[in-house]
Amino acid sequence: MDFVEVEGKTYEEAVKKAAAELNVDAKDLDIEVKEVDTKGILGLLGSKKVRVIARLHSSPEEYGKKFLADIASFLGISLDITMSKANERLLFLIDADDEETIAGKDGEVLEAMQHLVRLAIAKKFKENLKLLLDVNNFREKRKKTIMVMARRLADKARKAGKPIKTKPLNPYERRIIHTLFKNNRGISTASEGEGHTKRVIISPSGTGHARF
Repeated sequence: MDFVEVEGKTYEEAVKKAAAELNVDAKDLDIEVKEVDTKGILGLLGSKKVRVIARLHSSPEEYGKKFLADIASFLGISLDITMSKANERLLFLIDADDEETIAGKDGEVLEAMQHLVRLAIAKKFKENLKLLLDVNNFREKRKKTIMVMARRLADKARKAGKPIKTKPLNPYERRIIHTLFKNNRGISTASEGEGHTKRVIISPSGTGHARF
């Protein structure tokens, strides 16, 4: 048996019961709140019961997939998720009709979802997996857009004879630019700023080194 449905007076009590029935630690369970039943007049009197479904999670990958599906369900978005691995990176490939909502402007929502999934896996399993979320091949389309923009700014930097900065970009987008000019002796790149998003400085020089 890999799941149970139980109820308790509180969420914590229900989870504790589920862990006992499955003979595992509570941290090894994925919990879905099925129902909160408050009996009494207008919910002010009587007792409250919390019903949950507790499942054994099999791996960080499956946990991440379920976490992502829960986010989509909360947002009212219908999607299909498949997983694969490439270059030691876990790929969550999303197939959805509402690409615009999932990706967001310039992929901001997709990046936020990716960050949440990574944090959830790290918290649950104490493991920092390399992962990438994509929806309807958005990443490849975004990559082409970034490369066109970077080449345009590089030409502008050469003509002006001075560095030009991009708008704030996430690590994946910055890496595209650094890789693009990695072997270009006429252009050097470096990241500038703090936090998750940083600008990339594109300079008409062969002496610099790409910094992520």
